[in-house]
Amino acid sequence: MLAPDWYRRPTFLIAAGVFVLATIVYCLTLSPTLSFWDCGEYITTAHTMGVPHQPGTPLYVLVGRFFDILLAPLAGTAAAVNFMSAFFSALALVFVYLTIQEIARRADPDSGWLPHAGGVVGALFLLFSETYWSNAIEAEVYGLAAFVVAFLTWLGLKWYDLRAEPHSDRLLYLVIYLLGLGVGFHLGTLLVFPGIFLLILLAGGRKLALADLLGVSVGLGLFLLSTMVKDDFVIVGGLVLLLIYALSRAFGGKPFILIGCGVFLLGLSVHLILLIRAGLDPALNNTQPDNFQTLMSVLRREQYPPIDPLVRKADLWWQIRYYYGFLLDQFSFLDLGSLRPTRLLTILVPVFLGLLGAIHGFFRARPWYWMLLVNYVINADILNLYLNFSDNEVRERDYFFSTAFMFFALFIGLGAAALLRYLSGPLAARGARLAKPARIGRAAAGTAAALILVAALPALAPGSAKWYRHDRTQNRTAHEYAWNLLSGLDPGAIVFTNGDNDTYPLWYLQEVEGFRRDVTVVNLALINLPWYVKQMKRRSPPMPVSYDDTQLEQLRPVLYQDPDTGKQEVVYVRDYIVHDIIQNRGQRPVFFAVTIPQENMARYFTMLQMEGLAYRFTGVKGPDGMPTVDSDRLLANCYGVYDFSATLDGDSERRRSEFRTLNNLPQNPSPEGEVRELLGERDWRFEGLWRYNGRHREDVHFDRNAENLLGNYPAGLIRAGYDFIMRAQAPDATDAVYDEMIAKAETAFELASSFDPTFPMVTDIYPMVLVERGRARDAAAHVQRLHGAIPPRDEQALIPQLVQAMVQRGEDAVAVAWMQERLRDDPQDAVARQQLDALLAAGAAGSAP
Repeated sequence: MLAPDWYRRPTFLIAAGVFVLATIVYCLTLSPTLSFWDCGEYITTAHTMGVPHQPGTPLYVLVGRFFDILLAPLAGTAAAVNFMSAFFSALALVFVYLTIQEIARRADPDSGWLPHAGGVVGALFLLFSETYWSNAIEAEVYGLAAFVVAFLTWLGLKWYDLRAEPHSDRLLYLVIYLLGLGVGFHLGTLLVFPGIFLLILLAGGRKLALADLLGVSVGLGLFLLSTMVKDDFVIVGGLVLLLIYALSRAFGGKPFILIGCGVFLLGLSVHLILLIRAGLDPALNNTQPDNFQTLMSVLRREQYPPIDPLVRKADLWWQIRYYYGFLLDQFSFLDLGSLRPTRLLTILVPVFLGLLGAIHGFFRARPWYWMLLVNYVINADILNLYLNFSDNEVRERDYFFSTAFMFFALFIGLGAAALLRYLSGPLAARGARLAKPARIGRAAAGTAAALILVAALPALAPGSAKWYRHDRTQNRTAHEYAWNLLSGLDPGAIVFTNGDNDTYPLWYLQEVEGFRRDVTVVNLALINLPWYVKQMKRRSPPMPVSYDDTQLEQLRPVLYQDPDTGKQEVVYVRDYIVHDIIQNRGQRPVFFAVTIPQENMARYFTMLQMEGLAYRFTGVKGPDGMPTVDSDRLLANCYGVYDFSATLDGDSERRRSEFRTLNNLPQNPSPEGEVRELLGERDWRFEGLWRYNGRHREDVHFDRNAENLLGNYPAGLIRAGYDFIMRAQAPDATDAVYDEMIAKAETAFELASSFDPTFPMVTDIYPMVLVERGRARDAAAHVQRLHGAIPPRDEQALIPQLVQAMVQRGEDAVAVAWMQERLRDDPQDAVARQQLDALLAAGAAGSAP
């Protein structure tokens, strides 16, 4: 029972402070819109009450819809669902703090306020940890799962205190119910049970019989097993035996197993919403689990390749280092600009505290310590062995270990409390209950303040690299990339995509923001699955497929052998469906996103034409067996349609407005009308538009995945620029055509350089184009910006070529001044000295330095 003044007590006030601080930090860095990977799908399914990818996460969808209804009118759907992660992540930190201070107080009952300090240190280190912070500011399941795990851990401690009470079983029923309910957020929440099980097993004086504890554990284990194996006979047989045993216990007056399994199933019943919503065919209806058999396939994640932990996908030692590399990255609090000293500092503070907490807990905090240790090992090392990651994963997999990082943060907090207690004098005997607390001197108080300050450095240090990496407030890259991809497509187009990053954001734009719903998005990773093709046939506009539902179910991959060459290849279901769509599309244009690997569109690769972020299918093979490029349409998309404000700091609406003025187009058309005006042959004008280009934004952190995707812009622009150069150098090109083509090449390379001046071909061809356009000084400035950003050998090879180009264009004086400037910066620059001497010997204007 709560004390009358509970809200005035230090524990509540500090817990509230942790929650408020975390909420403020996460709101100050919260993504205002979608991020890459699963976020777009989760926001969309929350908004539409749809069914996300396996294993379905129905509780996430329900709670997300609540936040959407509550907050979307104020901040928009994406921000509302993102805030849900921030809210539950902050709430989880409350229970992290409470758990640390509870166990630290039990370890050293005479430690006074020191457990509170340890709890704050542990909570702060977790608050600012890499993975936890990232999960807290975007629409992902891990923030909500963290809350369930932290709350259940704290409830385990509460049960331990009440274990001898007559009705202590009721608290265990709540724990078991939340375990079932938590599966609706993430299946991994079940992995918190082994530690709680061990705490119950070791608890002396408990009312719960061992047989009841084992019976419920078997029930939970059977459910977890059912999500990993397809042998229903074993599962059903185990359930029948368990039910018989539970009923026999219940008739004997001991109903714990029966009630426990019942409340677990009651928690799991949240998955029934998948059956209901799937039957109503929402916009996103992954796997369409409208019957029990399909629902089980969702929980079993049968859509994905099975995990075989016995056959290692990578060297075991590499996999161990893979996890512990993530662990060291989590709790860094000060970025020293180099990985090694940063990690050394991390080892000396948070890792040291975590190890101290584990050692001190072993001697002073048993049996509660075992709950933490077991759950850490299961969610860290054992999970790492089971997941069996390869050394070429498509993305960093740190988020799978988020629960392990949380338990390590608990050890950090316990270590901080232990260190402070050591500084306060000799320890009391283990288990002693002292009425008089230890004397806490200045050393302990000062160290406590220092540790709290260190843990909070990511927020307090000016220009903190960690804050910069996690600040999403200006990061709209995923939204912009998807908007550009859709906006450049013809009205009524069909576009094939490949994975999460070129599909989920498109779904979000179409279903949440209602943008370009005339486009049919077809995901090549899902098109092998009959349920997806059936759904897409029902969409508006429908995917043009001639196969009926029975035929779709019968399609299988086949091994095809070319009768002429004898070459064998597998023809997948995907290949049949794509071919059928192209054959039955009528007048609808077909596009392939540039993110699709060549092998996934090999049959059509030579018949594609690049126009920006997508290739148009032309049905005509390119002259050299490669895709062609419509350079004018590509530039028209980039300068007249695409938005780069999230990526380039100087980008503005003025560029697009000037493009429309230059080409006599009306201002402010609809997206469909805008792209319709770009159809057909036309001599597009781009004079001077490059002046409105910005530079790659430095106030926004772009991770490796974002940088890879953004690389599609300069890659396409370089192809266009090179095509213009080839057209300028054609044998029948007049001087007027030459000048026009080089001007367009300048326009293409200028924008490519804005994204990445070090991109291949931008570094060497672009400065030559500038010289041709009479911009020799700009060419020299461009090369100077590359200094230190490209290999010295490449820079040294580029300088003589550019100097020669300047001389040929009569820009001797610029070349001399440039070489003199390089020598002033570096008198030992042998290449600059050699070029300057040659220029002066040839009578170029200027004088030696």
